[in-house]
Amino acid sequence: MSRRPETSPLADEAGSVFIEALISLALLAGILAAVYQVSAVSAARHRAIEARRQALMVARSVLASVGSAAPLAAGMSQGANNGEVWRVETARCGAPGDSAAGLLYCVTVSVGEPGGPALVTLVSRRLGPLA
Repeated sequence: MSRRPETSPLADEAGSVFIEALISLALLAGILAAVYQVSAVSAARHRAIEARRQALMVARSVLASVGSAAPLAAGMSQGANNGEVWRVETARCGAPGDSAAGLLYCVTVSVGEPGGPALVTLVSRRLGPLA
């Protein structure tokens, strides 16, 4: 009768420790990938919010200049400020809004990145001088 050679308990556990280590590394890699993805999405959202905030500041500045620094008249004007492209559209709101104090104009300011859609659009009404 042949006998099987005796192996020590440590030799039997060596293979299972290696498999457990591989499984642990695979789980760790999965967790790190998920953390990286969440961080990347968070950073992208932060950049988008910051771009909208910057566009809003430009839009408010341009809207404040309509009627004071820029004459209030029907038409369109555009320009750039801090890498943001802005456009102002001014039109008469209609005869019912006119009064002895002046003519009512509807003003729309749109701001966005060059070649992209508008990030912010502000709509306001301004009272201009009588014609």
